[in-house]
Amino acid sequence: MGGFEKQVKERAKELQVLLKKGVKVVGESCKKGWSKVKHFKR
Repeated sequence: MGGFEKQVKERAKELQVLLKKGVKVVGESCKKGWSKVKHFKR
């Protein structure tokens, strides 16, 4: 059981890192999208 728990924790760490990267990428693409929309309205 100990080995399995270790694997789960490692996987959780990887997922957290991926989520943070994903959020960063999505946030940046949203900013770019918003700037395009703002230029459109003007």
